[in-house]
Amino acid sequence: MLGFITDRLRFMESIAPRLTAFQLTLQTGTRTLVESLDLTLESGEVLGILGANGAGKSTLLTVLAGLAAPVQGQVTLDGHTLSTLPPLTRAQHVGLLPQGDEGGFFGSVAEFITLGRYPFDAAQGKPLGHAPDNLAPHLITWELTELAGRRFDTLSGGERQRARLAQLAVQQTSIALLDEPLTHLDPAHQARLLAWARNEANAGRTVAMTLHDPNWAAGHCDRLLFLHGDGRWQLGTPADLLTPEALEALYGPGTAALWQLKDRGQPV
Repeated sequence: MLGFITDRLRFMESIAPRLTAFQLTLQTGTRTLVESLDLTLESGEVLGILGANGAGKSTLLTVLAGLAAPVQGQVTLDGHTLSTLPPLTRAQHVGLLPQGDEGGFFGSVAEFITLGRYPFDAAQGKPLGHAPDNLAPHLITWELTELAGRRFDTLSGGERQRARLAQLAVQQTSIALLDEPLTHLDPAHQARLLAWARNEANAGRTVAMTLHDPNWAAGHCDRLLFLHGDGRWQLGTPADLLTPEALEALYGPGTAALWQLKDRGQPV
């Protein structure tokens, strides 16, 4: 299945290689966002990352994807330093949905989604935009079938976000990093996204995503990572971390009253 990977990278043949951060320190300017973070993304889990604006959530995902370097520490993929792997190899195993929207794409929705296969097509010598055989199921999943022929730049914010999610799904990486994936989505599509994340985990893959609503985190995540934006971090289960005291320490006094946490146990 992964015959295009070189002999030097045979360690990647497992369905879910392990992504691990060792003693990771992240900064913006002179401010330390995260200090000495040890984190392993386990296969079959959904990890929720919570924190206030500017706490380092997007920075962390960018570093975990190998697109930026930490101030200290390193990220490995099955024991191999991520930064030393070829970009195509990284993209074959780690997918990133960035928070920002891509501009300047004037092709169709189907063509935009198809770009998710680029890391594999390029490795196999297929032309750019080669349509994958399994595009139709992804169009159905994200309710984009009737929009497939539309120009991507004519979509609404929610439709565009669904197309971006479909592009990531088409990439079919074993590790998916999603930065605020619920942005612009209505409640029905938010629920669809969270169900997709759980299905990915049930299939043995790994999903890590930044969230702002602790109720979504309580019902759909196996573990949570709290980033306080001053170097401090907490890692634990929803039952451990989703307490009024912990939420107010994370977001500020009085914020816990915004949520009525009913289930802090196992994800649905």
